[in-house]
Amino acid sequence: MTPGQVIIVDNPYGDVHARFGGYEHAVETHAVLQEPPHVAHIQLSPALTADGHYTIAPRLPAGGIQQPSQRIDLSVLVPEGHDLRVRTGAGFIDVHGVRGNVDIKSEGGNIELRGVKGAIQAETTGGAIEASLGRAPHGARQRLATTTGDIDLGIDDDLDAAVDMATSALFATDFSLDVTQHPGEEPNKRARTTVGRNASSLAIESRRGQIRLRRRAGFTSVGGASSDATAKQDGDEDNDSD
Repeated sequence: MTPGQVIIVDNPYGDVHARFGGYEHAVETHAVLQEPPHVAHIQLSPALTADGHYTIAPRLPAGGIQQPSQRIDLSVLVPEGHDLRVRTGAGFIDVHGVRGNVDIKSEGGNIELRGVKGAIQAETTGGAIEASLGRAPHGARQRLATTTGDIDLGIDDDLDAAVDMATSALFATDFSLDVTQHPGEEPNKRARTTVGRNASSLAIESRRGQIRLRRRAGFTSVGGASSDATAKQDGDEDNDSD
């Protein structure tokens, strides 16, 4: 791979798990395939696309139809400095510790984000979103959106972002909100707050799901010394390949 090359994972047949993969410009992919006998085989052949992106896109042969018990789940180790784009059908997407911008979308699966060192765009139709965010990149315009699912978001006091939220369900938060009602619209409530400095923006949207915006507290040791750095490392530097 070349430095800065975008990694695209497009898996309509199952889940995608992405983790930080080190500092060398190389992608490592693991696949778990489940197939009944005598069905069209899901093929996996990573390749460079015409626009220079590195693409991991399993596909059935032309005319093949996915069977109910047939799926392929992917685990991808993403090197530092490479942006990641993920697409699934109803598959679950979780991204932990990736050090680049992340753009993910599922047609109906749940999304989990933790320790991402870049700007985030995440969208699902009917699934829920659970995320833990640290300081946003300066000037970033981040967005978490679902049509009907809940959004549960933990953030630091130094997020440094103007936060806009919208839903027709409930807001539950540790932060003070400026809430406005919009009767007859969907979503019918909007809320705004600023966490830290107003140096970026974060939009959180669900038409009908609850939005929970929680403060991530720093850890205090038994001796009374604050260990915020340790807590951040535990929450943000998630480099395992689970």
